[in-house]
Amino acid sequence: MGEQDENAFEMRSSALFQDSVEGLDMRIRSRLTQARSAALEAAATRRPWAFFGGKMWTPAAGVTAAAILGVALWVGSPLRDHPVSSPEPQSSFEDLDLLAASDEGSPDAMEMLQDDIDFYDFADKTAISGPAA
Repeated sequence: MGEQDENAFEMRSSALFQDSVEGLDMRIRSRLTQARSAALEAAATRRPWAFFGGKMWTPAAGVTAAAILGVALWVGSPLRDHPVSSPEPQSSFEDLDLLAASDEGSPDAMEMLQDDIDFYDFADKTAISGPAA
């Protein structure tokens, strides 16, 4: 639309509105004026409860709820409650086989086993009983 068309449209709309207002009964015009005044007065007065129950607190409540949910999920994580499972302990025969098979021609592995037999016995008993609490 051109500028002339917009001006013509605006003038025609204004004229039609004025005609419709002038065509109203005085009683109806009075009631409309009273209703308008009452609405403006009600909008001008500040309500004390509007501060607490309005749109202002909605975003803050949403952020707070999301933060609480995040903390609850982080603290109550199932990864924290379950210990990491360790592989099943091997038998001492398998350990001996590993030592003996590492250097078949070398007597050093068997000598090492004989020198530290008390340590290996302690380690075997600790593995069977589980970690100390």
